[in-house]
Amino acid sequence: MADAEEKPAAAPGLGATLASIVNGCFGDYLSQRDNGLAIDMAFYQDNRPLPLTPVALAAAIAAPSARLCVLVHGLCCHEGAWGYPGNPGRSYGSALHADLGFTPFFLRYNTGLPIPYNGKSLDTLLEQLLATYPHPVEELVLLGHSMGGLVLRGACHFGAERGAAWVGKVSRIFYIGTPHEGAALEKIGHLVNSLLHAVPHPVTHLLGDVASQRSQGIKDLRHGTVLDGVAGIAAGPWLASAQHYMIAGTVTDDPEHLAARLFGDGLVQPPQAGENVRVFPGIDHMQLAHDDAVYNQIRTWCASA
Repeated sequence: MADAEEKPAAAPGLGATLASIVNGCFGDYLSQRDNGLAIDMAFYQDNRPLPLTPVALAAAIAAPSARLCVLVHGLCCHEGAWGYPGNPGRSYGSALHADLGFTPFFLRYNTGLPIPYNGKSLDTLLEQLLATYPHPVEELVLLGHSMGGLVLRGACHFGAERGAAWVGKVSRIFYIGTPHEGAALEKIGHLVNSLLHAVPHPVTHLLGDVASQRSQGIKDLRHGTVLDGVAGIAAGPWLASAQHYMIAGTVTDDPEHLAARLFGDGLVQPPQAGENVRVFPGIDHMQLAHDDAVYNQIRTWCASA
């Protein structure tokens, strides 16, 4: 958290990485059966859950500020996805702390659960955070990578719907490689699965049944699902009281190249151009979570009046 610059943080190891991948692929199955591998949503520090109690937060944060930033990772990942290769202690969170005084909180969650479920859970968790944080919060900035942006969008919707106090603190939301209109890869996966079930052969049916076992979290990415029973970008209203920023990448250095137009950052196609939209050519989907050029743009937006 706030003392990340003073000592090296314990980065998630191979076990945490494998658990996050398994949760992304089959997390709803694990959760339904109370399997010990299922990840419970929590803020993490030094590869451990951070209890949201006044005592635990006071011990974890050397100098709590009135400005917080919350970072939410994407599918099959954990909070380590924000760490820079070769320098895992550096992240957008630690940099925003050093440059602008934000106290960062890193979420870890079961990405295989339905996106609306995770949105509701995050709404509750943010309420608990503000209730136990050892300093009055004046500003809350949210950063979501890939699926994480959809989870944030859902949390804001559910929080606003019930008048949660934390929603009024949100000033800016950053959607980094977020598939608001659905992820192309999952659309292809759904099509292939449908074709396998359509072919009248027991082997293809079996393959289709195996493909169908992918988690609901993955299936939700086909439409960018934010709310229960509703799919698509219109499913979740944008939080009216906050500024929304979209950051995207492309697989080629030329954003007009056919490959960039077809595949975007490799998983998500870039959004339409706009005032609060930035596309970074040559930066792929995962790199978007830890790149200096991307961070500089985030810092510029956060520092603006």
